Amino acid sequence: MNTKYNFPNGFTRLQSLAKSFKVINDPLGAVTLNMKRFSNTYSTFIPGKGRVIVTQDGDFANYILRENHTNYKKAQLGSAIAVRQLGDSLLFANGEDWRRQRRLIQPAFHHAGIQQLYQTVIDTINLFVARLPEGEEIDVYPLMRDLSFSVLISSLFNIDMSQQMTNDLCRAFVDLQNFILKDVFQPFRRIMYPVTGEEKRLAKQWEDVRNMLKGIIAIRREGDKSHSDLLNMLLSARYEDTGEAMDDDRLISELLILLFAGHETTGATVSWLLHLIASDGDVLKKLTGRIADIDIMDSPRDSYINAVINEGMRLYPAVWVAERLTINDDNFGGYSYPAGTSILTYFYGMHRLPAYWENAEKFNPQRFLTPDGTINKNIKSYFPFGAGPRMCIGNNFAMAEISFILYTIFKKFDIKNTVSTPVPWPLLTMRPREVILNIKRYYTD
Repeated sequence: MNTKYNFPNGFTRLQSLAKSFKVINDPLGAVTLNMKRFSNTYSTFIPGKGRVIVTQDGDFANYILRENHTNYKKAQLGSAIAVRQLGDSLLFANGEDWRRQRRLIQPAFHHAGIQQLYQTVIDTINLFVARLPEGEEIDVYPLMRDLSFSVLISSLFNIDMSQQMTNDLCRAFVDLQNFILKDVFQPFRRIMYPVTGEEKRLAKQWEDVRNMLKGIIAIRREGDKSHSDLLNMLLSARYEDTGEAMDDDRLISELLILLFAGHETTGATVSWLLHLIASDGDVLKKLTGRIADIDIMDSPRDSYINAVINEGMRLYPAVWVAERLTINDDNFGGYSYPAGTSILTYFYGMHRLPAYWENAEKFNPQRFLTPDGTINKNIKSYFPFGAGPRMCIGNNFAMAEISFILYTIFKKFDIKNTVSTPVPWPLLTMRPREVILNIKRYYTD
């Protein structure tokens, strides 16, 4: 037995195998139970990864994501087939390639850049919300997912895209996510791909998607009209070392990952927020009061609206777990582990840990406000967008988009909860299985 390293206490290979079904069937319940048993950090075995470390220790997460981030790289998505469809994007890059790409893309997501998109985002939200259905039992999750996708489409491509093109893009992303889940959690299916044709159909679908985007880019490059959208910002971006622009293949990959990662996370977050706000009369009253007093353009800067969003993301972080791989041998807090060790940071558990949060299970936006009502920027052990250099590049855009959506919906609708309680469905994101709400439009003369 190799005693060179001091892994956290945990499970043997055989014990891990015996518990694997429970982890797959109920990851939140299983991991949360293990965290209580092993005091917030433990080791286990995962097929294909070997011995891994799972933690909800905020200091450990900060060490990995911030303090010693250069010794950790992003783990690849578990489905190699899906990675081929999404291409060589910033999300999957590491090392110098990642740094070069991040420096190129980052300026488009600075406050000045995304503020140019605000009116487009608001117009898209207004158009969508005008058609939002009313009823006593409306599942808002698919609606919010579609709304988020519409916002991203209009922000990326400020053009008159046909409904058919939009539907084809949305269907491709839904199909890809479903494929990834089956491919990762049921790997035995891979031996049947040549027979079932699943992989071939997915590849054909995504070839069509890439050709669609290639056509949009070609038209944009040939035209002389100026556009205020993310595509224009990315087309104008130049690498510092060469002065060249991204080639079309890399640009398409970045567009795809923005759509893939952006619409699902925001759609889920807004759905959880609608449920949480409707569940708390005091929060609802204060939020609607703030909305009545300000203009929609001011909502992303409003402290209370930001606190409500932050608290929703604390309880239901869209990215509920993150994986990093150790580049060189490392140690932390008495643990030591070799290069290549996978470390899973369990944000969902960390965000509900009583050691970090008073009344941790309670929805309480006030915890994100200082006594004078401004946003508390000294919150620790809180990672809704990750942390460090690899923090989500679209965090400012997402916060503004969610602010605009909440402002518009609660300005126009009376939202009440039903007897149905949303159940977390931890897939690639923390999705609710359904969020059934009572929605009634305010009618004015």
